[in-house]
Amino acid sequence: MKLLDIMKPWIGNKQIKNGLNENSNVHSLTIDDINWSSSMIEVMNDEGNKTGEVTKELLLYLLKVTAMWMLGDIMDKFQEAVIAIDLEGRIFYVNRAYSRILGVATRNIIGRKIQQIEPEAEILKVIDTKLPIIKKNQYIKTLDKYVSVHIFPIEQDGELKAVASIFRDSTTLVKLGQEVENANEIAMSYRRQMEAQNDLGKLKIIGNSPSFLRTVSQAIIVAKTEATVLIKGENGVGKEEIAKVIYSHSERKDRPMIMVNCAAIPENLIESELFGYEGGSFTGAKSGGKMGKFELANGGTLFLDEIGDMPLAMQSKLLRVLENREIEKIGRQKNIPVDIRMIAASNQPLDILIKEKKFRQDLYFRLNIVEIEVPSLRDRREDIGLLANYFLQKYNKKYGKSIVLSQEVLSFLYSYSWPGNVRELQNCMEYAGIMCFEDTFKLIHLPPHMKESIGLTVEKENEFDYGNGTLKEAVEAFEKKVILSAISACEDNRSKAMKLLGLSRRTFYRKLNDYSIHSGGK
Repeated sequence: MKLLDIMKPWIGNKQIKNGLNENSNVHSLTIDDINWSSSMIEVMNDEGNKTGEVTKELLLYLLKVTAMWMLGDIMDKFQEAVIAIDLEGRIFYVNRAYSRILGVATRNIIGRKIQQIEPEAEILKVIDTKLPIIKKNQYIKTLDKYVSVHIFPIEQDGELKAVASIFRDSTTLVKLGQEVENANEIAMSYRRQMEAQNDLGKLKIIGNSPSFLRTVSQAIIVAKTEATVLIKGENGVGKEEIAKVIYSHSERKDRPMIMVNCAAIPENLIESELFGYEGGSFTGAKSGGKMGKFELANGGTLFLDEIGDMPLAMQSKLLRVLENREIEKIGRQKNIPVDIRMIAASNQPLDILIKEKKFRQDLYFRLNIVEIEVPSLRDRREDIGLLANYFLQKYNKKYGKSIVLSQEVLSFLYSYSWPGNVRELQNCMEYAGIMCFEDTFKLIHLPPHMKESIGLTVEKENEFDYGNGTLKEAVEAFEKKVILSAISACEDNRSKAMKLLGLSRRTFYRKLNDYSIHSGGK
């Protein structure tokens, strides 16, 4: 080892002169060049002036320590990976940590060009720029790892000689951070669901299914903004109730919410209904004129239900209102500014109406800033029992009765297709509340169209065909049909059918055995 390398941390770029053997070359000094008879070794600057001296004892100590702890050994103790490349990108040094992090033996790295290992390596940029790079959690594609890296140029006499990089594997920390972020998101999602459940109770909206709670959560989130909302869903799913959730959680909750069913207003009246008119503006107009729904909702919220049924001419005018925030009142020369929060709803596929030229695409994009889909009752069957009991209690109170659901009816409700969704279920419970004069809601108290559906009920309301068996046998035959229908609806997945019917595992399989239902299934 060269002596200057050993001494450099103490003397910098100064020279060792006195104390050397004769004819020694100062720039390639070795241990053999030391004149050990001298007790002191002088340190000189470039002008030949003495700037200090080193004792023989200190020099011996440095030689001993250097022999014990070589630079490579020290670097191998680092947890950080170290790599150095020349100006061609060829790797001439790596420590053990580098080999460990990459999972490649040192012998397979040394001498190779970094371009072959990591073609887009940041270290290559420093060769061109000569500027250091510091980055945290940099993703290395070929390793599928994250590293925090410090890359710096190595210069000698102002000339770039090499580039070195020290980096730490931060994959675990990054993934931990991602897990924490995911956990936070799960916690926030859970919190939103809990808020949704609390709000459902306050608004007397019934439901525990994840799909429905997600819809309510979305409504609560968007309520805090002024964004226009488009609520989609089949007839009877409760789009109006979701609109009320948005309204009740918005900054406009203390101002009016005006609701308009676009399908219920004749085409020749819809403009005057929405925008109003001045007195005497047309034959039959009130002398004092009339305020339209937009004016009534000024400062508050306007809910346009069944927006897909709005005539094209009115769609054009509605688009102008949304763009300019002004209405053109019939018979008035000057437009009236309005400040409203718009919520629209449709049970129709607006994208198909657009293709059929029945709905304006530009209006669709104006309305569809935030889209909320309300699930059908078929997609939230776990809520059927809750809803049925809620509505039945409501009509018990209304009609002064104390009816309870029978297991047969409850099984039927879970297996029914519910084309009319929640509204149909509510009507079913009210029908039973009116027509049932017993304490138990039985199959004979279902509305006629339900008893005629999917071959599960008798044909006439007041006449049952029990065949040659007893009433117990007829009920059992019907129950068997319901169970078979549920298994079929769940594509032979018995676990789903069991949940759909609201039966315990023990009861479900006992009934399968009783009715000799031996088809395959999960």
